[in-house]
Amino acid sequence: LIDQDQNLDQLSDAIRRQRELGLIIGDELDTHAQLIDETTDMVDRTDARMQKARRKLDYVGRKVKENKSICIVIVLIFVFFVLLALFR
Repeated sequence: LIDQDQNLDQLSDAIRRQRELGLIIGDELDTHAQLIDETTDMVDRTDARMQKARRKLDYVGRKVKENKSICIVIVLIFVFFVLLALFR
């Protein structure tokens, strides 16, 4: 009977340790889940900023192309007037 009591005490201690480990692991999982949520939020915000920056770059790129076309037209008009003046 004494051996049974000792075995039950050892089993009780082992179960208590397992419970404590389970609680610690649960707390750790909660912490990591929170960190993952925060990281996901940061990635989403960064992605939104990147998309906004990309749209701005696309806009600037279109404006540069438009300005390049305008410069070419102005140069061609200038060349036209120079040729017109030379052949008069």
